[in-house]
Amino acid sequence: MPLPLDAGMFYDLASLTKVVGTTPLFLRAVQDGLLGVDQPIKDVLPEFTAPHVTFRMALTHTSGLDGYIPHRDELPPDELRHALLTQLHETAGTGHVVQYRDVNLLLVGWALAKVYGDPIQRLITARVLPAFGMRTNATFSPDVQRTVPTTYDTEGGLRRGVVHDPKSAILGADSGAAGLFANIDGMVQFAHVTFGRVQQIFLHENWAEKLQRDFAGGRSLGFDLLEGPVSHRQWLYHTGYTGTFMLLDPTAHRGLIVLANRVHPVVHPEFLDARDRLIPRFLSATESA
Repeated sequence: MPLPLDAGMFYDLASLTKVVGTTPLFLRAVQDGLLGVDQPIKDVLPEFTAPHVTFRMALTHTSGLDGYIPHRDELPPDELRHALLTQLHETAGTGHVVQYRDVNLLLVGWALAKVYGDPIQRLITARVLPAFGMRTNATFSPDVQRTVPTTYDTEGGLRRGVVHDPKSAILGADSGAAGLFANIDGMVQFAHVTFGRVQQIFLHENWAEKLQRDFAGGRSLGFDLLEGPVSHRQWLYHTGYTGTFMLLDPTAHRGLIVLANRVHPVVHPEFLDARDRLIPRFLSATESA
């Protein structure tokens, strides 16, 4: 029986977790002198077998990491983490070719856990969400009844209140790549934080404006960059597999946030074409207004 979509319900943000939670915490670690943008990840995670990959490469998805892990989605958490740390290798694209991969932000999350002494999701919950005023409208453990369900299949039934991403479902609190749920109020609050409209002392003033530049491969730290057709400023852009996406201009205080569910009850691939048509129209209309 269909259920109503009530106001204030929580969506699986999927990869928006990377920029709402993990990226701000990384910026705080840099501010605290615990990590460096161009520091090799292996400095913090000695078991990592790609010695030239830096945090900048991970956050801009220019790490070039490649490799095959058999039965990846069937491994227990410790074995999956070990495999991702030891069975991927650098390639000719390391350092300059953009290849979006979840493992990049998993690595950043594990490094943050190492320097702060707690799993990444607990760190985000304890540090980022309260600092940004998102304590009640973003969470890694949502009330199932207030959560929009994602997929359905006859074997597993309706997936609701549990992260959709397979790797993050295995890793649990150790995943900085996905796992966060939020409602629209929470995402609007995040936009206000990036615009500087919300006072916070977690990050330096204008931290989001400083991300509106190319850090490597045409990307910012965490975010993709889309150039405004009139302003020629770089908008901060990110998408989530489940159908969420946002586009923010921290300089002009403008943005677009969409919480949708393209995977319910099955994946709707046509959503991606609609999203990719909407974005340039939004940019053109907004910057021409």
